[in-house]
Amino acid sequence: MRRVWILSLAVWVAVASVWSMGCGGAGAEGGASGTVPGAIATVLAWDPPTTYVDATPLNPLMDLDYYEFYIRQDPSFTEADSHMAEVNAVDNQVLVSEFQLVNLLPFLPPGPRSYLSIRAVGVDGSKSPFSQPIAWDHI
Repeated sequence: MRRVWILSLAVWVAVASVWSMGCGGAGAEGGASGTVPGAIATVLAWDPPTTYVDATPLNPLMDLDYYEFYIRQDPSFTEADSHMAEVNAVDNQVLVSEFQLVNLLPFLPPGPRSYLSIRAVGVDGSKSPFSQPIAWDHI
């Protein structure tokens, strides 16, 4: 079974500040980190994957099913974690690449900071590695 790869994440805030997030596969090192200040006007955006981890090309319109959103109080996401939300990868023949973070507010753990990661899920059920976690300050 192949795993899809999430290429990059970016977070846009109402003032149009952008943080580019690097992604790593399982066991990958490095990658940027960032903080999402506030929750109401924040949008999470990403570039849909175009290759599998083994570099085989994928057609995102045909091969991706949905994205899973994960939230934790720390950045240590594991296979045992449950996702908090799903978004279709394709809507009316258009790739979905943005998500309003306000939709996740009911699922946030207690405390002023959470960590967010997403995974792409293929139509064959295979999942990408977790994206690089993003620190989300939601006071």
